[in-house]
Amino acid sequence: MSGVLRIYLDGVCSGPVNMARDRELLRSHRAGEDPVLRIYQWDPPCVTLGYNQDPQSFAGDEVAAAGYDLVQRPTGGRAILHAEELTYAVVGTSPGPLFGDTLHESYMTINRALLAFLSQLGITAEVSAGESRAEARGLVCFHSAGRHEIRTAGRKLIGSAQRRQRGVFLQHGSILAGGRHRELVRFLDLDPTARAKEEADLACGTTDLAAQLGRPLTADDLAAMGEDLARAFAAALGLRPEFMGAWG
Repeated sequence: MSGVLRIYLDGVCSGPVNMARDRELLRSHRAGEDPVLRIYQWDPPCVTLGYNQDPQSFAGDEVAAAGYDLVQRPTGGRAILHAEELTYAVVGTSPGPLFGDTLHESYMTINRALLAFLSQLGITAEVSAGESRAEARGLVCFHSAGRHEIRTAGRKLIGSAQRRQRGVFLQHGSILAGGRHRELVRFLDLDPTARAKEEADLACGTTDLAAQLGRPLTADDLAAMGEDLARAFAAALGLRPEFMGAWG
C-alpha cells in the first residue's frame, strides 16, 4: 500500500461539536495531503440542515423542546435527524488520482468502501440511480434515494452529501443504525396531511442496520462497526490505516 488514511474514531459528540470539527477538517486540509476519515455518533440527537436550506422551514422551538440540537451542515443536501446512526466524514483531494476528477468519481470511490463494509455485515446493497425532480425538491434527506446514495432491497440505508472547494472535498454520510431518523417529520412546518404523507414515505422508503441484521444495536456494536468501517475504507482506497484516536 502507498499512502496513509488518517482515521479519527471520535465517539459520541454534540451536533455543534461534530459540525465544527468537520468544518475545521475541510478548512485546514490542503490538496495533495493524505485523506482523512472521521467516524462518529451524536448525543443528544441532532437535526442538521443542508448548507443551502432555510432554517425557517423547521420548527426550531420544537427541536429545542425535545432536547435535540439543530445545526447547519457544511455540506449540501436536505434535513436529517441524527439519532441512531453511524456517521462518516471524508476529506480528500479532487481532482486527483485517488478520488478522481469529478463529483461522480469521488462519490463512487467512497461508495466502494461503503458497499464493502455492508457486505462484511452480510448486507447486499446497491448505488441508487437517482430520484425524480419532485422527490429532489423535498425537505427531508431520507425521503428518497438520490443519485450515488446506497439502498438495499429498494430502501435507502446510507445518505451522503458533499462540498468541494480549493481542490478539496468534504463528504458526509449517515449510515442508519435504527429507526429514530423518522422522528424528523414532527419538526417539519407542514399541515397534518402533508406530515402524514412524509411519515409514510420515510417508513416505506428507508431501512437501517438493525432492521437488516434482525437485532437492535448497542453502543458497543456501533463502536466496533466504526472500526470495521474504517478498515473497509482503507482497503478500498488501497491506503494504510493510521488510527489517530479521537479528534484533538
